[in-house]
Amino acid sequence: MAHFVAIVISGLTQGSVYALIALGIVLLQNATGVINFAQGDLITLGAYVGFWFLVQNHGNPVLMYVVVILVMFVAGVALERIGYAPLRNRQPLTIVISTFALGLAIRSALGAWQGSDGLNLPSPFGSGTVSIFGAATSWQSLLTIGVTIVVGVVLYLLMQRSSLGRQVRALAADRETALLQGIRVNRLSPLIFGLSSALAGVAGVLIAPALSVSPSLGFNMLLSAFAAVILGGERLGGVAFAAIFVALFQSLATGYVSPNLSDAYPFIVLVLVLAIRPQGLVKVVRGVRF
Repeated sequence: MAHFVAIVISGLTQGSVYALIALGIVLLQNATGVINFAQGDLITLGAYVGFWFLVQNHGNPVLMYVVVILVMFVAGVALERIGYAPLRNRQPLTIVISTFALGLAIRSALGAWQGSDGLNLPSPFGSGTVSIFGAATSWQSLLTIGVTIVVGVVLYLLMQRSSLGRQVRALAADRETALLQGIRVNRLSPLIFGLSSALAGVAGVLIAPALSVSPSLGFNMLLSAFAAVILGGERLGGVAFAAIFVALFQSLATGYVSPNLSDAYPFIVLVLVLAIRPQGLVKVVRGVRF
């Protein structure tokens, strides 16, 4: 029983991280039509900013999260100004290549800044654990799950109760009509790029204590998050559900089938689900829009 609970909690923790990444991807896609391939490197950047503040500058662990969110929001706005705004009227593939190139630039800059050796970002709780049905669970895992729940609730309220959310939902429902109604994407896109980047940064500092911080930290997580995006469609709730589903499948298969295929399991479940249900786990209300 304890072994099963430990595997499930591990899956929920990993799924929480996937959810944060996938939510940022889908939020940006809904608002701008852009798929940001630099998202994985923004995850890594968030982890490095946390390491720089907490370890190299002996900052406060709680304040670290605030600093990461602010720095990553600014980084997202800068990414929009450099990689999206000048190309707004170009073909979608051009913008995708631009974000991919900026991701590689971020990765190279991080290697030049901190080197390529793995770094350790300590958890604010240290190595403390709590027993849940006999399974020793780290406080960092509970923090990751809790933060993701809070972020999900805040995003839901933002999308449902604010002017910004109504504009994003209008663009997601019918982009051309929304533009004709006067929604200014050129004003909205810096905010959404910043918010998407901040979500990536939070994911980075939450998962970093469990992994070695290196320039390639965010790449595998980005791929798994993309699997959740495909399965979840373009609704934020659907994507969050798909992220948890993918991570639980990955964790259970790793624990009970073979740990050697851990990185492949998200794509195995993607293929299996799409073979049975081509529309994904959640019904998509419209097709691809650009």
